[in-house]
Amino acid sequence: MSGKVLIVDGLATNRIVMKVKLSAAYYDVIPAGTAAEALALAALESPDLVICAPTMVDMSGPEFVRRLKKQQEGDAPPVLLFLCDHTLDLRLDALRAGADEVLVKPVDDPALLARLRSLLRQHQVTRDLRMHAGAVSALGLSEAAPGFDRPGRIGLIAPDRGGAAMLAQRLQRCSGHKVKPLDPEAALVKPRSGTAPEIYVLRVCAGNRNAATDLIANLNAKPHSRSRPIVVLLAPDAQGQTANLLDMGVADVIAESSAPDELALRIGRQLTFARRAEAMREQLQSGLRAAVVDPLTGLYNRRYALPFLNRLVDTASHDGRGFAVMVADLDHFKLVNDQYGHAAGDTVLRKVARLLKSNLRCEDMIARIGGEEFMIVMPETTRSEARRMASRLCAAVRDAPVPIASSEAPVHVTVSIGVTIGHAGGNAANLLDEADRALYGSKSGGRNTVTLSRHPAA
Repeated sequence: MSGKVLIVDGLATNRIVMKVKLSAAYYDVIPAGTAAEALALAALESPDLVICAPTMVDMSGPEFVRRLKKQQEGDAPPVLLFLCDHTLDLRLDALRAGADEVLVKPVDDPALLARLRSLLRQHQVTRDLRMHAGAVSALGLSEAAPGFDRPGRIGLIAPDRGGAAMLAQRLQRCSGHKVKPLDPEAALVKPRSGTAPEIYVLRVCAGNRNAATDLIANLNAKPHSRSRPIVVLLAPDAQGQTANLLDMGVADVIAESSAPDELALRIGRQLTFARRAEAMREQLQSGLRAAVVDPLTGLYNRRYALPFLNRLVDTASHDGRGFAVMVADLDHFKLVNDQYGHAAGDTVLRKVARLLKSNLRCEDMIARIGGEEFMIVMPETTRSEARRMASRLCAAVRDAPVPIASSEAPVHVTVSIGVTIGHAGGNAANLLDEADRALYGSKSGGRNTVTLSRHPAA
């Protein structure tokens, strides 16, 4: 995984040694000798990751991290900060300042490069989601993201139940989040809505190393867990597994002996990442739904319907299965608006949309493609089946008068439907045109009826 890395260190020798290591791993390296120079380069070059010395001539490492995070705001790159010893206060100060990783020199090259890959991977996920969610937000199609102040849900997986219960109590005390022990089998089963862990914490020791790697692979594959960070608490007898675990997609590897405050900070960082990523996914999904769903009826709109029909035509060209395309139009809908008002017209449209959809199969597609016009696509449907369904839809609307607020009596409405049958070698534009022509036949034939096109669309 390549990327642009900014190295901040007052010692030229350190910068050169690190540049050689990273260049050999195909990273583009930007050196800086002071914090001020690094802040200017960060604004100019937009690095993907920053490696920082514990102190520079013009400020400390933690202070540099604070200023960098403030300067870059939401798009700040991850920061790996080196320390010269294991002093707890220095580690906590760096993590509280916003450092994404704190390592004590010397660090073996495989572990260092694995840490860099892991940090870059998470940063790229966040950047990609932010870009797409931002585009949706700019179009005014997304809802506001929820707050992050509620206690988190952590799923804890440990080799033995007794140890898991004690570890859960320890994590809950130090983090303030809800920690639920899980056995490996339960972790792979989709939980009830609203109860899924936001992150998984997995204790790995020499005795369960192979089982743990299998579990990580499965968690990364399951739909309910693949977007959730996995944090590994590493026992002393498994310290050599850090690089392998990170390259498997684990979000963080923490020594089991870490101080409670460090555990809380590091787990809290992963929980914040998980929530931000989930909020951006939801923002993106809500925007996509708004882009393809008609807000009045809740049906798909024309933007969705036409590509759907094109894909079905392509599929039919390969498997030879026929399908039906219908265009349904409310009869005399203008009179409803003129007599009862547009609010009543909206009520009628919503009721008719529900009636049509409720009478279709789950595999059928219905969209509102015009003011009072609907398109229905039925895969794997014959001509006779399409006729029966269209007649059923006409009857469903005719037999269900619509109550409206502006009239004591309900409004009686009907629909006219035109039907055509698609086939291999067909054309989506011609299909819609054929269905429209058949609809005109229903309108001219007295309305509240079904007309099939004489010839399949070619």
